[in-house]
Amino acid sequence: MYVSGHFYPYGVGPGDTVNALSDDGTSSAISLLRPFVFFGRTYNTIYVNNNGHLTFDQPWYSYIPYQFPTSGGRDIIAPFWTDLDNRNNGVISYKQYSSGSVLTQATQNINQYFPQLQFTATSVLVATWDRIAYYPVSGTETTFQAVLISDGQFSFVLMNYGQIAPTSRAGYDTDDSSYYFSIPGSFQYNYSVFTYSSNVNVTGRWAFRVDRGTRGCQFNSNHRQLPSDDPKDKNDGTSSAISLLRPFVFFGRTYNTIYVNNNGHLTFDQPWYSYIPYQFPTSGGRDIIAPFWTDLDNRNNGVISYKQYSSGSVLTQATQNINQYFPQLQFTATSVLVATWDRIAYYPVSGTETTFQAVLISDGQFSFVLMNYGQIAPTSRAVQVNIIW
Repeated sequence: MYVSGHFYPYGVGPGDTVNALSDDGTSSAISLLRPFVFFGRTYNTIYVNNNGHLTFDQPWYSYIPYQFPTSGGRDIIAPFWTDLDNRNNGVISYKQYSSGSVLTQATQNINQYFPQLQFTATSVLVATWDRIAYYPVSGTETTFQAVLISDGQFSFVLMNYGQIAPTSRAGYDTDDSSYYFSIPGSFQYNYSVFTYSSNVNVTGRWAFRVDRGTRGCQFNSNHRQLPSDDPKDKNDGTSSAISLLRPFVFFGRTYNTIYVNNNGHLTFDQPWYSYIPYQFPTSGGRDIIAPFWTDLDNRNNGVISYKQYSSGSVLTQATQNINQYFPQLQFTATSVLVATWDRIAYYPVSGTETTFQAVLISDGQFSFVLMNYGQIAPTSRAVQVNIIW
């Protein structure tokens, strides 16, 4: 049994099960010690598939990763989905825990990353791909791990990364892609992003809550309208500086000003005219909220508008939404900013119509962003949807 850095214990030891040596193989059906809730669905069985993913309904042999949000009609957790081959080197193993030091470790980790929950783990499944080769290149070594943690109500997935030989792909998706996430840098030949990045300030670890997701609802948009773009500046306009009614805390930084930029993003420090989205996690050195970052043009059709609220029905709606999506917080919204891009055209194609919205909600301590989407016109241009800091 091994313990390496931020990895949970793994290896060939008492209670560990090892997958057979097989290209595109899988485990047998694993009966979970406790049910695992994955975005509203409760599962009692899981499969650890050799090609770097876990599935619930049936084993899966796919070695060619889909571009999320297309999961092929199944719920999937993919810590590192690619064409792996354990016949020449490496071990794929898994183990479940319902007591002991691993549950203590899981409880501590989740309370560190999600401190508002007062969480106590009751079950943990650790699946590890240890020094596995890519097909058909024997001798390459890639090590990663998925840790499923639950208390019967809340569910979490930790993805731990060690040495990763050059290739790509990680994230999770649901069968209808209502909820999905790709680690920034996935689907590129950018292997270092896994080993050296994190969303919880632990290098090589990503943590996600997966028992339920956030479905936004469209807020009314009787807002201040942004002027059309200045023709000499082509189609890349922005709002003036918006003084927030309440400070907005964004990943530890407190902002009093924001800009609603025509090209589908909001920035805090200054207006921004960029119409070519960067590949996250490169934001150009600024905090950004990008509900739909692409080259947009409101000169021919559509309205970009925003409005702030510190009382009334919109605050009630925001309070209800956040308590529905994050029921452990007992949250009361004190400020809301709603920015809407309504029936906006892509540049230079007039007549296309794309509608989306960003809603910033705060009580002065907790901050949330809802991204709401209406009709999105087809486009072949680069688009980014993300929050980066």
